[in-house]
Amino acid sequence: MDLSETTIVNGTLWVLGGFSLLTWSVILIKAGELVLNRLRNHLFIRNVAPDGHLQGLPEEAAIKSQAARVYEAGRRTLARAHVSLFSQDKHDCWHDLLERTLRQQVLKERAHMESGLGWLASIGSTAPFVGLFGTVWGIMHALKDISLKGSASLEVVAGPIGEALIATALGIAVAIPAVIAYNFFLRQSRKIASSLDHFASDFLHSTIEAHLTAATETEHGHANAG
Repeated sequence: MDLSETTIVNGTLWVLGGFSLLTWSVILIKAGELVLNRLRNHLFIRNVAPDGHLQGLPEEAAIKSQAARVYEAGRRTLARAHVSLFSQDKHDCWHDLLERTLRQQVLKERAHMESGLGWLASIGSTAPFVGLFGTVWGIMHALKDISLKGSASLEVVAGPIGEALIATALGIAVAIPAVIAYNFFLRQSRKIASSLDHFASDFLHSTIEAHLTAATETEHGHANAG
C-alpha cells in the first residue's frame, strides 16, 4: 500500500473534490425543489376558497404541491367523518383527528424538504479536517525530506509545504458553501412549513365553522318544525 506524501495528499484532494461535487449537486437539487414548492404552493393556496373548495385549478396540477397534499389529507379524513350534526362529542373527536392528520402531513412535508441537508451539514463540518489531514501529512513528509537533504533553505521548504497547504485551503473552500447552503435551505424549509401550518389551521377553522353553522341551522330547523 502506497502511503507516500503524493498519494495521500492527492487522495485527500480527490476526496475533497468528491465532497464539492456532492455539495453542489445537493444545492442545485434543493434549489430546484424550493422554487417549485414555493410556486406550486402559491398557486394552490390562491385557488382554494375560504370554505376549502378548489376554484378552477386542475387537480393534476394541484396535487403536486405540498399544500395540496395537506389539503387532500384533510379531505380524506373528512370523507370518513360520517358525523351526526346533533352529536357535539363526535364532532370534537373528528376535529381532533383532522387536526392531527393535518399536523402529521405538514411534518412529513418538512421532513421531505430537509432530506439531503444532512450531507451538507456533514461536509461542512468534516471538509476542513480532511483538508487539514492532507496538509499535516504533506508537511510531515516535507520535513522528513528536508532532514534527509540536510538543508532548510527557502527553496527546499517552500515548495513541499506550499503544496501541502493547498489541501487545507480546498477543505475550507468546500466547507463554506456547504455550511451556507445548509443554513439557507433549513431556514427556507422552516418558512414553508410555517406557511403550511397557517394553511392547515385555516382549513381546520373553516371546517369547524362549517360544521357548527350546519349544526346550528339544523337545530333551528328542528325547533321551528316542533
